[in-house]
Amino acid sequence: MFDTFAIPFVILAAVLLVAVLATCIVITRQQHVRFIETFGRFSSTRQAGLSLKLPWPIQIATSNFSMKIQELAEDITVKSSDNAFVVVPIRVQYAVTPERANAAFYRLENAERQVASYVVNQVRSTAAEMSFEELFRAKSRFEEDVAETLTERLSDYGYVIENVLVDDPQPSADLKTAFDRVLASKRLREAAQNEGEAVRIKAVLEAEASKEAMILKAEGYARFREIIAEGNAKALSDFVGNTGIAPQAVLDFFAQTNTMEALRDAADSGGKTVLVTGDTPQSLHGLFAKDAEHGS
Repeated sequence: MFDTFAIPFVILAAVLLVAVLATCIVITRQQHVRFIETFGRFSSTRQAGLSLKLPWPIQIATSNFSMKIQELAEDITVKSSDNAFVVVPIRVQYAVTPERANAAFYRLENAERQVASYVVNQVRSTAAEMSFEELFRAKSRFEEDVAETLTERLSDYGYVIENVLVDDPQPSADLKTAFDRVLASKRLREAAQNEGEAVRIKAVLEAEASKEAMILKAEGYARFREIIAEGNAKALSDFVGNTGIAPQAVLDFFAQTNTMEALRDAADSGGKTVLVTGDTPQSLHGLFAKDAEHGS
């Protein structure tokens, strides 16, 4: 009778013993740690693998706490010093320092939210000192400021900043349209300046070409006159030497000859009117008078 009633108690005791012993087993995942609390107070840290602790309720093991690198992605709207609103995409990679893992677990309720708060405040503070155009050249400035601030604020909590990445700022749709218009007008102005410079260069080249052509033409004309003068001088010298006539008389003869040739050419071209000047030799006046009587 006694044995019959004792069996259930033995089974219950065995179950309780197994349950208690099960609370002594601590299994920690890879790249994680677990913390052992003795009557609610931190006492030790357990690394990845199997370990033992005192049974519950003397000691309890916290949940697995990740030691992996975490990444926070934020698109932060900032206002520049010239009142332009821009979205700055930023990525922060951070991790727990193994030696300070217990501080990271117990001192920060929500590490991601705290990191995001620090990042937003720092990025907006940095952007407030820059103009719209400076924001697009300030990626390294954002990265340095955020990394410095987070390192200073989070090192006491057992966190280390692995990397800070800032993508190109993204202006709002209205601001982007206005900025595109500014760039377009700048390109048009540069194109107009280039076209004007091309016209100026072309005009200069044409003027220089015209100048050189006129110089060559003048040199050719001067050479032509020189050759004519040399020919006339030689002809005059030969004429005087061969005939013995005075040089002035020879010049008058040449002049009359030129005049006659001019009248001939005018008549051949159909001219009806002849202008006789005071310099016309008297020997030709009679000829003109006779031609006038005949209606020439």
